[in-house]
Amino acid sequence: MLRISGISKTFNIATNNEVRALTNVSLDLEEGSFLIIIGMNGSGKSTLLNAVAGSFLVDSGSINLAGEEITRWPEHRRAKLIGRVFQNPFSGTAPSMSIAENLALAARRGRSRGLGPAVDGSVRSDLRDRVSTLNMGLEDRLENPIGSLSGGQRQALTLLMASWLKPELLLLDEHTAALDPKSADQVIELTQKIITQEKLTTLMVTHSMQQAVHLGDRIVMMYKGQVLHDISGTARERVTAEDLLRRFADLRRKEQLGDSLHGLLPDATGTDELMAIFKALASVDHHIDTREIALIEEFARRWNVAAPELSEGATAEGSDVLHLRSTVADYLQISPPADQATELLDVLHHFVSADEQVSEEEEIVMDEISAMIMGYVTQSGDLGLHEVVIVPQSDAQKASIAQLLPGAEPTVMRGGTVYSVGRFFSPKYAEVVCDKYVDLGLFTTRLSSTKSEVHT
Repeated sequence: MLRISGISKTFNIATNNEVRALTNVSLDLEEGSFLIIIGMNGSGKSTLLNAVAGSFLVDSGSINLAGEEITRWPEHRRAKLIGRVFQNPFSGTAPSMSIAENLALAARRGRSRGLGPAVDGSVRSDLRDRVSTLNMGLEDRLENPIGSLSGGQRQALTLLMASWLKPELLLLDEHTAALDPKSADQVIELTQKIITQEKLTTLMVTHSMQQAVHLGDRIVMMYKGQVLHDISGTARERVTAEDLLRRFADLRRKEQLGDSLHGLLPDATGTDELMAIFKALASVDHHIDTREIALIEEFARRWNVAAPELSEGATAEGSDVLHLRSTVADYLQISPPADQATELLDVLHHFVSADEQVSEEEEIVMDEISAMIMGYVTQSGDLGLHEVVIVPQSDAQKASIAQLLPGAEPTVMRGGTVYSVGRFFSPKYAEVVCDKYVDLGLFTTRLSSTKSEVHT
């Protein structure tokens, strides 16, 4: 159905702004397949879709679709075979034209057009029937300008337009990224419905790890313009969002240059929050090493701020895995630039390796905060799948929980009252959290998407 053979694309060749966007990329997609493409910013995800759509011509390689060699076809000619939905809900439609007129144009894509009316009685009836399948009440608003609709409504209609003539290939370029969570869920549900019913061959780019693991039958991870991982079959069935986030974290580690921190976090946002993270991480294994202190002092000089008072062998007061995670969460709350957040992850890996020994506790907590940071960087908006809750057994325990978790509100679950400690990415980290409260004599449960584990 779709065969991409060794395509490469470099922009701004022989200039200071030269970018190798795609390098010898090859992919085969069978008819009816639903491929999800993920990757960090600049990995080449959207560039690959643009290459297939014909937004530009590739420098080398070939693209075949439905038995046609389309490598040198212009974009408008490829539109006969390809339907596409963009990230921006205002792309791909004519905002001043009515819903009916936009859909009528979609129904004529790739066909000859005369001077007669585009929307006559029979066409309007067909439009109403198809639009009613969206369950948004838009079939009674066919004369409304499409630009007057909400982002979610418009994206749903754009998806309907892109799939109207059952294209040979459907391209979805982060088509829910600009929507609020509720609208995004509605559009994803509609996406799955249309692709399944029409058996459409689909390429979808997404930042959401939850979308990646719950949609499609194959996942490709791109990195620096190349296919790094191609996950299908049994491996695809078993992969989790945590697995994907871990792979993102591994990519960042590979990008580090030796043990040097030169150039990382030069003009950082949130230096107070970053210093709090460094201090908590240095002592999370209950032993502060002189090399960890030296690293903290180096960053303090770089940012012209005061370094926290630390001494070799000591442990910072109140520092544990929960405190460390909290400091990372505080940092992400200030919305730092994505590049800075990924650089922070590199720095944290330097910290845990500074004393040449990564403890089990450090390994567990790094899995957790790596997933947190990469979830932020990839804009997945995903929450951890492992929730830890405390089930009080007496009024005295309720009072104790109120002191341990200030601001926590009780909720009713399975007929009892529980207090949520939080949701976590790593099951091992969630176990450590459970143990902390078990040691205090509290009945603690870890809830996941598949099971609950009780600790007393």
